[in-house]
Amino acid sequence: MLHTTLKKKLILLAVALTVVLIFWSSIVLQEEYGRLVGFFESYVTARPVLSIFVFLILTVSSAMFFFFSSVWLVPVAVSVWGSLATVLLMLTGWLLGAIFSYILGRYAGYPILKYLIPSRKLDYYRDLFLENSSFPLVFLLRFTLPSEIPGYALGIIRFNFLKYLLITVLAEIPYALVAVYAIEAILSQDPVTLGLIIFVWLLAAILLARLLHKNFSLSKI
Repeated sequence: MLHTTLKKKLILLAVALTVVLIFWSSIVLQEEYGRLVGFFESYVTARPVLSIFVFLILTVSSAMFFFFSSVWLVPVAVSVWGSLATVLLMLTGWLLGAIFSYILGRYAGYPILKYLIPSRKLDYYRDLFLENSSFPLVFLLRFTLPSEIPGYALGIIRFNFLKYLLITVLAEIPYALVAVYAIEAILSQDPVTLGLIIFVWLLAAILLARLLHKNFSLSKI
């Protein structure tokens, strides 16, 4: 599963780089993007509170549902609000989404599973995970797996909420920084900064995936 997740991320990265090269080489696309930003800037100026609320709703949704990603909103957000404000808004939305998914898992997912799986077996596996899961291991899971999965899963097994909250914040900060500042580098057509961000991200993703795989292997011995 970990190798599959990493492979998907590499494919998405290749697609994203292709889109970036097309954008950089097309004056027409850049002009259309400029018009799009101008439209949203006028909308944000007229409805600043509503604009932030809509952006937060979309980022919350992206943290809860696998079929939607808020990354596609980042270019316009960076152009309209700036990098720092976009990072803070994304982190707020992702954190709220993570909280809601945990609550759904804990108070809706667990009772549903009890009807599908015998309570004794469900409690056994839950207790087994909680007894053998350290803070670093849960962080690695939260960081490596798609963001919408751990929230429901850790809610279902009733993992400590405060630890989950801290782990979520620590895991989401790098994603928000990479997404925003990589897109800022794309918009400013800065290949050096973009290449450095991609290199660091790939290196971290590979090392963390290996570390997570090693932890699981040791836990089976």
